[in-house]
Parts: sequence; C-alpha cells; structure tokens
Amino acid sequence: MTGPIDLMIINGGINYVQRQLRRRTMTQGSGLNEMTQILIEQIVENIGCKIKMLRTEAGYSLQQLSERAGVSGAAIHKIEKGQMTPTITLLMKIAEALGKRVGYLIGEEEPDDFDFVQGVEFIPREKRKCISNADRTIELEHLALRLKDARLHAGVYRLKPGMKSGDKPHSHVGEELIFQVEGSVEYMIEGRSYPLNPQDSLHFLSELPHAWRVLGDTDCVNIVILTPPPYGATELAWTKRS
Repeated sequence: MTGPIDLMIINGGINYVQRQLRRRTMTQGSGLNEMTQILIEQIVENIGCKIKMLRTEAGYSLQQLSERAGVSGAAIHKIEKGQMTPTITLLMKIAEALGKRVGYLIGEEEPDDFDFVQGVEFIPREKRKCISNADRTIELEHLALRLKDARLHAGVYRLKPGMKSGDKPHSHVGEELIFQVEGSVEYMIEGRSYPLNPQDSLHFLSELPHAWRVLGDTDCVNIVILTPPPYGATELAWTKRS
C-alpha cells in the first residue's frame, strides 16, 4: 500500500518524536506548538549526531554500519548530516546495529520503545503501536513490525474520505495483500480497477504500477500485508537474505 507506507513509515519517526514531545509539553500552555516544533528540530538534528558518535566510538565505517544494519550507507550518511529524517524502521535497524535502544537516539528511555525482538513478536492489543500523519487523515496500527529479520510487514490502516496514494501510480519490489474491513477503496493496477468492499481481498505483485483511493464519504479500514518490509533503502539486505 504505497501511499500509506510513504506517508506513515517514511514520516513515522518524526510523528513518534512529536507524540513524545507533546507528552512533555502538554502542560506548558499556549506556547505548546512553538516549543514542540523547536524541540522536534533539536531532536532530529541530535539523532544524526548520536548515530555518528556511536559509529565512530565503535570503530565502524559507513560501509561497516551499513552492512550490520541492512541500511544503505548513503541513507546513514544523510541521517548523520541531518539531511534525512529517519523512519521508525530505519532507527530500529541502526539502533540494533549499534547496540542501543531507539529511545536513546531520540532522547527517550522507555520500555515500550520501537525495538526489535528475537524469534516471536507478541503484541497485546493495548500495547499496539499506532502512528498517524499530522491531520490524522491516515492512521497506521502496526500488527507486525518488530521481529528481527522478518520478511513481512502488516498493519491496520484507517483512512479518511478523500485519501489517495498520489497523483501517479507507484511500483516497488515485493507483494501486497489487502483485506478490506470497513468502507471502500479502489485500487488501480496496470490501469485496471479493483474496487474493494468489506470482506474483499486483493493480492498482487508490487512491481506492477498501482494506486489507490478511498471511495465514498465514510472512513476506510483495511489490513495490509507487505513483503519485504518497507524499511526504506534496504532492498539490498532483503536480497541477501532471500
């Protein structure tokens, strides 16, 4: 589901930071938005500095950290320079490779941070991670995210009326499976329309050009499974594991 993945996974890191900061500043009155924005900018800048410091202390070159984390060296370089806001999944992989918790990189040490688990990922409903864009028109509730070396990603997507993946079709490596829970969505795959209503499903190869849009004036809820996981610039690591 390229659109929500673009909006939610790519921007998930900054949205997670925003939620942490709101908790810190929610009692500070009318200056909340301004203070939050300043703190976000500071933390995003500090993430790159911390990664570079930890990499240097460990004696890793960019290439060595890239191989350990399964993240491209170019992406790590941009993060260190503050030229790229890392995703949650990229932070998880980099933190794992450096022997740190994700919370350390963003300035929060909490037991429920986004960190990989070994072998089995069990998520009680009340502890399920949920991220959204700024206006909450797209919300992603993670079903499968933290299993180390996992070969799929799954999530519940809640989309407001009018949402769509973009103006042009997208394509990427892997496969997608969509199960429609509530509302309706239309997928266009190689120019052919596939309208999904509750209980319908759709499975396709992601390299086929595709796009989607919410139909009607009611909220849309679907379960999306993708393989490989949308880690960003990690197709190389996926290829090595396959």
